Amino acid sequence: MRPPYLTGDTIHLRAMRGDDAEWAVAWFPSRFPINAARAGEWLKKAHNDFWNPNPVILAIVRNATDEIVGGMDVDSPGRRRGWVRFHLAPWLSPAEADDVRAEALRLCVPWLRDEAELMTITIPIGADETTTISAAEAVGMVLGARLREHLHRPNGRADLLYYQALNPHWAVPPGDA
Repeated sequence: MRPPYLTGDTIHLRAMRGDDAEWAVAWFPSRFPINAARAGEWLKKAHNDFWNPNPVILAIVRNATDEIVGGMDVDSPGRRRGWVRFHLAPWLSPAEADDVRAEALRLCVPWLRDEAELMTITIPIGADETTTISAAEAVGMVLGARLREHLHRPNGRADLLYYQALNPHWAVPPGDA
């Protein structure tokens, strides 16, 4: 069940399944923990209707072990502007989480821009997540905004950066304003 266009060297992105409720601590988009029963109910409700306003959540899965190490939610208001957020397992070290996030970003941005044809994709990234920042710039994302000292970290505070990818097919030609 690995889509080839969303498979990288160490991870792949896939649709959520019912048995993923057991690993909700790794993928659920909340600051508070959730148990498997509630996560299962949430998954059923979220996947009940295609036109549901809830964001689409994809599992981030290790290729070697099929272990879920995170989730990626895509919220696209009006189906044109996409917001992507990553939720990674709490047992990953900061360096490992940065590597997983960077690879997921390298997989999802071209897919959302070129295949889903979103006009913009915006992703919040911590200023201390250097591997993810490098991956964002490598796929053509640009820094859109910086919130100074917005993130709490164990060793202090970090800026929150909003990187954006703009779809060139949505550009307005000169003189057509």
